[in-house]
Amino acid sequence: MVLSFPFSLGFGLLCVLGSLMSISSCHWLGVWLGLELNMIGFLPLMVQASGSQAIESAVKYFIVQALGSSFLLLGGLSVGDYGVFWYMGSVFPSFTFFCVLGLLIKLGVSPFHWWVPSVMGGLGWFSCGVLITWQKLAPFFVLLGFSSSFLFLFLFFGFVSSVVGGFMGIGQVQLRFLLAYSSISHWGWVVALCCYSVVGSVSYFFFYYFLTVFIIYMLGGGGVARSSHVGGFYFFVLAVGFTSLGGLPPLTGFLPKWLGLQCFMFDGGGLVVAGLILGSLLSLYYYLTLVFVFFIGDSFSYNYDFYKFLSFSFGLCFVFFVMGFPFFEVLFFLL
Repeated sequence: MVLSFPFSLGFGLLCVLGSLMSISSCHWLGVWLGLELNMIGFLPLMVQASGSQAIESAVKYFIVQALGSSFLLLGGLSVGDYGVFWYMGSVFPSFTFFCVLGLLIKLGVSPFHWWVPSVMGGLGWFSCGVLITWQKLAPFFVLLGFSSSFLFLFLFFGFVSSVVGGFMGIGQVQLRFLLAYSSISHWGWVVALCCYSVVGSVSYFFFYYFLTVFIIYMLGGGGVARSSHVGGFYFFVLAVGFTSLGGLPPLTGFLPKWLGLQCFMFDGGGLVVAGLILGSLLSLYYYLTLVFVFFIGDSFSYNYDFYKFLSFSFGLCFVFFVMGFPFFEVLFFLL
């Protein structure tokens, strides 16, 4: 099913409106309603790619999001007529627990990560990019409001998510699956950082957000599906992008991890740091393996004017992978 421009724009605006409604609402019912509007707006965009795989992915996504929403609704109903606001979550433990559980399911944090690779595998690049960036925005900002309620739970989920994302990505050649497991690993850092520094967690999220948007844009522009479909200068651009996303110093993707380590070490999170570093090393291993596959790949599948795209790629590389360093000191003092 291919939607015409007005319908695509309308559903996209509904998706954005739902996210903004959830972020700006202080009542659980407004948050739940915003997340539902966001899901309704995104589902038609998912099935724009023709084929049964896109429809299957949309159905899986709907079921998972409905499950997460049901936990949010259950948490809200558990407090009866009190009309709980987010800042009253500590007064009602059952409300907080069910809401956190529902949000973690929506975010795809391990051990609720099983749906992310399966859904991404059948989507087009645009839908994949929206799924692992914008669709995580509203649940993440809502989750920040609960970060002080279940400290151990957040650290545990962050630890497990980082390690699982690192292990499961090893040996993957499908780029969509690779980005899915990368997302799971990065969300381990984001969730664990919620307990120590809200600014650090938000900074990490937006670093990951923009790096992922850049890589998805490059992959979508080149029509690449497998790691062996890359060559030439396109190899160089994606190699830098993936190694930066893996946190290889001195690229920009290393900065959020360094900021995260500063937060953990100042507050005595040694065991959590060990798990996060292990997950990051595993992720970096399969990123470097991917770069090696790029290097030996001899299959080219471009569907755009390469030379027309070249100057813009250079500009994006410079902005995302070099210009991030001047902001390091600013972010450090904000923590």
